[in-house]
Amino acid sequence: MPAATWPSRVAPCIDIAVDLPTEMTHTRIAFIATLLLTGPAVAWFSPVSLLYFGSSISQQDSMVLGEVWAGLRVVIRLRGHQFPDVEARTQLVAERLTQQGLRGIPADDIRAARLDSSYVIMAGDVLLVTVDKITADLADSRPQELAQQWAENLRRVFVSPYLCIDQPPNTVVPLGESRRIRYGGTYAGQLSASSEDPTVISVALDPDRQVLTINGLARGSTRITVTTDEAIQGSFSVRCMPWAGTITHPIAAQLSTPQAPDEIMQAAALNALLINITAKSGAVVDVGELQRSFTGWQSAVQITGPGYLARRETVNIGVHLISRPTTSPQSVLVSNEPERVTGPGTLLREPLAGGESCRLLWHHVNDTTSVPLTFAVRVVNTGEAAARVFVLGDQAGPSTDEIHSGHVAMYDFWRMLLGSVGYVATVPGASAWRAYQCTTPPTRIVSGICQMTNIGPEAVMIEVAAQLRASDMLLVAVDTKAQHLSKLSEFRYDARQTAELFHQIGGAWSFLRIGKPSSDPDIAQLPGHYGMLYDITVKVDNARQQPATFELVATAAGGAGRGVYLIDGHLTDTGTMRPYEERRLWRGPVAAGASRSLPVQTMPQAGSNYPVMLVVRSFTR
Repeated sequence: MPAATWPSRVAPCIDIAVDLPTEMTHTRIAFIATLLLTGPAVAWFSPVSLLYFGSSISQQDSMVLGEVWAGLRVVIRLRGHQFPDVEARTQLVAERLTQQGLRGIPADDIRAARLDSSYVIMAGDVLLVTVDKITADLADSRPQELAQQWAENLRRVFVSPYLCIDQPPNTVVPLGESRRIRYGGTYAGQLSASSEDPTVISVALDPDRQVLTINGLARGSTRITVTTDEAIQGSFSVRCMPWAGTITHPIAAQLSTPQAPDEIMQAAALNALLINITAKSGAVVDVGELQRSFTGWQSAVQITGPGYLARRETVNIGVHLISRPTTSPQSVLVSNEPERVTGPGTLLREPLAGGESCRLLWHHVNDTTSVPLTFAVRVVNTGEAAARVFVLGDQAGPSTDEIHSGHVAMYDFWRMLLGSVGYVATVPGASAWRAYQCTTPPTRIVSGICQMTNIGPEAVMIEVAAQLRASDMLLVAVDTKAQHLSKLSEFRYDARQTAELFHQIGGAWSFLRIGKPSSDPDIAQLPGHYGMLYDITVKVDNARQQPATFELVATAAGGAGRGVYLIDGHLTDTGTMRPYEERRLWRGPVAAGASRSLPVQTMPQAGSNYPVMLVVRSFTR
């Protein structure tokens, strides 16, 4: 491949190539190809032909040391007690020296000058670094002596003629991408640049803009050599590597309300982030803690892997508001068999067809003697296309009180349902999204209830599993050919039951049992009707000539328990009831000769005992 060239202004020099130490931490860097060294500077830099400006930072006991490098030698050392301050100052000095090298300043332009009680090092009229008394004291020196020493070090670096390249050591170019390197300096002569292996890296020069462009063509390493027609030569190493992964932008969490609790918003944000990350085989994705930002959330993402170029990026995650799906659950899935779990395993796995909505209730006790169990709810997509599932609900635990844990989960579910608080979980093909997870010590209880609506056309599997350890991975790949992903359970029941409770003012009390299975042998029986929605209409008729009062009462007919009722649009909590204790849920008037209809909804909650008897009674006085 022919070398690219640009105009000549240089004289002959030493031909030495230097690889830079990989253990040094550098920021903005420039190489200087010293083309001619004369006088005292030859002795100081004679072993080195390629130099760069860079910075490194280290901790030495209570002192922070920042070093500015020119090639392989330190030209300035800055000390302090605050790591961020020393790091920022050191980087700034290296960047200023890079800019001056690209401009081609001569060594004579660098001088130390007094400014008030301090000294400064100037490159012409540009300030490079300030040496005050604190800086000098930390170096066991005086401001004037330290400034003069640093200025002399820099004058030896900028011996003309030189070529300065804005280039990090051991440059890595991503596969299929290009990197532009600026160059400048006091060089003279016609320069050319070439790649030792043009199948790995190609190179091109733009003399008008003073830019060297290197293109990554194939995985591998090579060297870029810059030469003149007068045998001046210098080289630096370049590697071409593929990225460990990619991040697609923009990213937005899909939420049904901006007032969702943090845990819901974070789940939505993490789902949106993870589905926009693509990692290569063998690479690892590390997502930092989510932080609130002006537009939503922010997270530091790192994708690394052997043989790959690490991608590190701070990612912004916005919020996209959607409408909650209107599809009502056709079925309720109940994970409660066995209730007492003695070891790891899958407890429920049921399909959810495209367009279908279900309610899922899970309630389990860790019945091991000494091993914590993690209970997880996952949406498993065994297909090829991505699936989208709207998730709404909550869990409670670990707890020692099954009535309390079941009640907390149910009460939170009602609040989220009424507030339309949920998010869309996108599950790529051959993947699983963990919607809930709770680690429970022995004898502890986990309880949860949620509503899932498959808003895509592809079927997914809803899974509840007990595991020996918690997982940090919210989104994982699954083997779609594995037999263990087939339907496992038969824990699917009707999601809704309608009932009418009629009462005549002054007549006998009216009764309705909540949580009593049907006697029809053809209907799958759900003991206690846990998670089933009772949609009840209470109708009261007052044929009398005077107004009356009626009330709705709940009685714990099956044992101790607690319940939540949505009555005429208002949530009512019974509190914990002892066996056969009653609690009044509602009381109101009905006019003379009038009728009244009262809508009531409730769901038997896990951990409580059923049936519960609803009673309507009236008072005529």
